[in-house]
Amino acid sequence: MLLCLLCCLAAAAPALAAQDYEWTADDYVWTMRSKRVNGVPIGDAIEYAYPNAEWEAFSTGGDIYGRCSGGAEGDSFSFFVRFLNEFSFEFTGCERNGVEQENPSQLTLEALQAYAEDHGCDACAGLGYTDACMNCAGSGFAFGKQCLACGGSGRYLCKTCRGYGVMTNDYTRACPFCDGSGEWGACPTCGGSIYVLQNGMLLMCSNCLGSGVDTCPYCSAGGIATGYLVNS
Repeated sequence: MLLCLLCCLAAAAPALAAQDYEWTADDYVWTMRSKRVNGVPIGDAIEYAYPNAEWEAFSTGGDIYGRCSGGAEGDSFSFFVRFLNEFSFEFTGCERNGVEQENPSQLTLEALQAYAEDHGCDACAGLGYTDACMNCAGSGFAFGKQCLACGGSGRYLCKTCRGYGVMTNDYTRACPFCDGSGEWGACPTCGGSIYVLQNGMLLMCSNCLGSGVDTCPYCSAGGIATGYLVNS
């Protein structure tokens, strides 16, 4: 059994850690619980479907694994994941009442579907958005650029469910790599000077748009510049 091969990840997991921050066992558990599938966090779905769910992170042979187990007598479960990096993983095994399941992710998928059916947002009828954006008249573009008011969607995200269409817990937190600043040092293109020399002319740096700083690669990949991690 996989559990017998795993050693507990105590304080940190240097194999997948980045920069000066070392991803801890609690961080990997956060990744497992907060990962959203069709808007539903896996943690919400599993904890709604099964009582006494427990989450753990382990290290073995340089790989990081996660385990979730729980349930009640006659309806117990456990599943394992292997982390590909700090924010993503793959399912590697699942047991239901002690019997190995053919599809290691099937139990989780069923829990996600059940949660979504029982927790639809009434404010937006599960759509995740409300009226068409008045700033861009629903086109997604304003003044020749992507509309800032709606993020280019042409609609306003539902404030009640934060655009997910289902009511869930909020797993958002400050990015540990940039301490929530959204910045990653000086802009590599202009060196923080804001301007670059092109054809003998000083022009505003097109990489940082005049800010002089580089954005954090961990919390800004999804267009989030405020230093927060949000799963999708």
